[in-house]
Amino acid sequence: MLEFLGHLLLGIHITAGASTLVTGPIAIFYNFKDPRKHRIVGKVFYYAMLIVAISAIISFFKHPEKVFFQFLLGISLLVLAGIFRGVRSIFLMKGAKVTSFDWSYTVLLGLNAVFMLGMSAWHLMAGTMIAFPILFGVFGFMCASDTWVNWKSFSNPSALHPLDWMQLHLSTMLGAFTASTTAFTVNAAHFLPWWAQWFGPTILLVPLQFYFGRKVKAMRDKAKAKNLDGLVTSKF
Repeated sequence: MLEFLGHLLLGIHITAGASTLVTGPIAIFYNFKDPRKHRIVGKVFYYAMLIVAISAIISFFKHPEKVFFQFLLGISLLVLAGIFRGVRSIFLMKGAKVTSFDWSYTVLLGLNAVFMLGMSAWHLMAGTMIAFPILFGVFGFMCASDTWVNWKSFSNPSALHPLDWMQLHLSTMLGAFTASTTAFTVNAAHFLPWWAQWFGPTILLVPLQFYFGRKVKAMRDKAKAKNLDGLVTSKF
């Protein structure tokens, strides 16, 4: 029975993961072209990523002593907190209030940063294959960085322009898609060197981060300029 449940969990995980590889690029394509289609496909991507993250966390408890599953736990918690922030950013952009839920996944992210950085140091001292201390360290710092971004944003949400929340949504969901693509290359692209399997998707998708970042910045500057023009005009 347990073996059957294990196979079922794996099947669900693979199916959801494959779905993210399809819906992710479509959501990216429709991002500024068709907001309605972006929202529809984006919801499918979100729920698929949610299933991937939760099923990966459950899988950790089958082999908690194995370094791969320890890392899988850390990256899954990072993705889980990320997709929560990605969706919540849209609500906050539309004027919603920061809630205890936002602080909850921020605390989870901070604890995960401590876990991953601690595992990096432990595996380095234990002489584990160098790839894992590096990976734990890199993604541990990413967790710490995201924790700081959340803390700063949620502590003073009124200081952020609505398009700042949009930028946070875009960068976070692109990060989730990068994680999904990385999982695929690690499990299916064994012909590549380890660093290309783990960091290749990040290297390839970083230009998209910069592209969307510049696009949203231009929109924000234009919106601020319009507001300023309106303010000046209203005084005369």
